[in-house]
Amino acid sequence: MASLQRLLLYNKCNGGSEDLDERPRKRSRTSSAVPSSISAVTRSVGDTLEGLNSLFTGLRTYELGGQPDEGGIKQQVANEEANLVHAETYDKWKAAAIELDRLDGSDVWKEVTTSDDYNVHIVQTRLTDLKDALHSRDYDRMRYLVRTALTRDLGGMGNASLYKHSRIGTKRLIEDYIQTVSDVIDTIVYESGTGSLSGEHHRALHEELKRARQSFGRSALLLSGGGTLGMNHIGVVKALYEVNLLPRIISGASAGSIVAAVLGTKKNDELQGALEEFSKGDLDVFSAKDNPDGVWQIVQRFLRQGFWYDDSHLRRVMEDLLGDMTFLEAYNRSQRILNICVSTEGAYEMARLLNYVTAPHVIIVSAVCASCAVPSIFKASTLKAKDARTREITDWDLSQIRWIDGSVDNDLPITRLAEMFNVNHFIVSQVNPHVVPFLDRERGEGFASILGRDPPWLHSIANLAKGEALHRMHVLADLGIFPNAMNKARSVLGQRYVGDITIMPPISSTEVVQALTNPTEDFVKNASRNGERATWPKINLIKNRLAIELKLDSAI
Repeated sequence: MASLQRLLLYNKCNGGSEDLDERPRKRSRTSSAVPSSISAVTRSVGDTLEGLNSLFTGLRTYELGGQPDEGGIKQQVANEEANLVHAETYDKWKAAAIELDRLDGSDVWKEVTTSDDYNVHIVQTRLTDLKDALHSRDYDRMRYLVRTALTRDLGGMGNASLYKHSRIGTKRLIEDYIQTVSDVIDTIVYESGTGSLSGEHHRALHEELKRARQSFGRSALLLSGGGTLGMNHIGVVKALYEVNLLPRIISGASAGSIVAAVLGTKKNDELQGALEEFSKGDLDVFSAKDNPDGVWQIVQRFLRQGFWYDDSHLRRVMEDLLGDMTFLEAYNRSQRILNICVSTEGAYEMARLLNYVTAPHVIIVSAVCASCAVPSIFKASTLKAKDARTREITDWDLSQIRWIDGSVDNDLPITRLAEMFNVNHFIVSQVNPHVVPFLDRERGEGFASILGRDPPWLHSIANLAKGEALHRMHVLADLGIFPNAMNKARSVLGQRYVGDITIMPPISSTEVVQALTNPTEDFVKNASRNGERATWPKINLIKNRLAIELKLDSAI
């Protein structure tokens, strides 16, 4: 607030409107002399707006160190916007975003605690409690607050709208609260390490932190399907990894399972190199580079066998990347919880979420091939398991169930992850082009390159058409008209495709057309860059949502 007071004083000294602190008293004397009227209210609102405008002008002038120069400011804004668009790293993007917020006065909004987007009183009260306990070194009170009062969305402070008023950051009150919680946890951990606690009390403190961690919940990164558009996930993972915000729980479906499998099998010191080398490796998953299938060969295969592409190429690529590693071996190696979604070919079996708990000895390559088996594109696949003692590879399910694309029934396994791993916060990287018309405008802006700046009524019509299509499919299935196909289509159209935070890289119509072709090195590099750029504006939101969770992890 000291900086804000200096701005007000600077504004007054440089010819701004009358002192903002004096205006309420002048209006108060007037209002006491005459009854309130519409004209008085109008003048009051006008004065307030004029005062705010003067404040913003004073801010820009104060920060720039001289008299307002609209032309100079506009040029600086244009330069920083260009830097923002063409930034090659997050640090450069962040520097441009901070400068733009300073130039246009967006950072003033952060200093004002009030907002309709969250409950200021709840956050302020909890912050005061934490600070009082911290400053008085009341360890019992600190432990009590950590155990009982921590929540990810306290007073609605996780509302994404709080991150749309400026390019980076949010209310200082929220950031102050998160930092204070972090300081309290550090203080508790420091106290336990000084030797002042007996062994019994030390164990009790550790159990309290574990219970706080359990009640707070966990985060997961979910990577959607989307053919070769799934290469955008590489950039999303890279951006989160570079700022230490990569969740330990990862899920992938269809194309997302390829990136998730690489992520879930690499140690931290291997991951950066693996992501950077992704574009240079063999990614010819649809056909051999030196002997590509001709159109007639593809058509013949479809007419004779019912699918377009031979999955042996996909299997070869994944074996080169992963070998015969199982889910349990991957978990023991990386300490990440890899999840891969698979759907069933039939109408009556249940979709599965494969991980080190439900399928510890299943070979990850077979799970990826099954999850990528888009109906009519690849043939349905079986899952393979490796005997932990003899290393012999056999069929996992003796009933010989055949599995298909995980996105058909469960592109985002939100419910199952919540049940199994206490996940209550989902970060989604969504690149499925068929879901674009059904996302609301706020979350669908990432796909503007396909749909353009479409009006709200277009999304309303799309959702109306979606509801009608779901109803018709249900009726047809009940009548026995292609019931399996209708139920699968309903599942694809009706499931949830967004998370608590949804990252949607911009995808062009040209890239959509290439979704079922071998990705080139340039395609993968561009897709990865798009994924990074789409993630950068979300990093501050993700950081604030994960900060307490990560601090509790490190404390335990």
